[in-house]
Amino acid sequence: MNIPTNNLALALGGGAARGAFHLGVLDFCEQHNIEIQAYSGSSIGAIISASHASGITAKEQLKIFASKELRQALKFNYFRNGLLRIDTSNKIVKELLPIAKLENIPKPVWVNAYDLKKRELHYFNSGDTVTLCMASSALVPIFKPVSYEGMYLIDGGLFDNIPIKPLQNKNYDIYSVDLFAKEHNSIVKKPTTMKKIKKSLFKQLHENHKHSVENTNYYLGSPHIRNFSLFTFQELEECFKLGIKEAQNHFLDIL
Repeated sequence: MNIPTNNLALALGGGAARGAFHLGVLDFCEQHNIEIQAYSGSSIGAIISASHASGITAKEQLKIFASKELRQALKFNYFRNGLLRIDTSNKIVKELLPIAKLENIPKPVWVNAYDLKKRELHYFNSGDTVTLCMASSALVPIFKPVSYEGMYLIDGGLFDNIPIKPLQNKNYDIYSVDLFAKEHNSIVKKPTTMKKIKKSLFKQLHENHKHSVENTNYYLGSPHIRNFSLFTFQELEECFKLGIKEAQNHFLDIL
């Protein structure tokens, strides 16, 4: 399949288990020889970006995310600055992220994370791959913040969930993939207490990814993504298929 660019870059947003949608988009690209020149990611999008740029295919990643071994890498943190931590010494993490340094990955990759100490958002394209990907995914209070080179890093997605900024002004055609796509005809319901809490938690996320949606070259998202839970890995295959379908619809539209 020939697409109208040979300089495609992907910005992959955060969204926990919905990251299987990213993998569906990537699998479509692989099957149709659509080459990706650069990646930028937040949270699960950071992990998938670094893994794919390192040569781990979408289906290989899907198998890892669905594996018992990955679940075993999640450790209870006994309420020390987070409910969970990831055992980065587990071999499954190395299978997912095999290249130790971001700067040694064959294609440019940026991952974002927020430093609590200096209250500053960083876009890293060098440094320890596993540590920085874990930092980009450290959604508090679920995961423990990550200490790295004097910084105290948490999930960058709370501040820039679809990080196109590192890709801008580099002559890339930027494709943003959104795991929080809005419903076209959403029904306004009376908010419950839980919904109010969720709205507060994700308000900044939505405000900060508005820039990305408005300034990207191409946008991929499906309102059906909201049918998938953020925190269960039981629906990965169906979410993966939705990503393939959305990629197919999108690329057919632009040809």
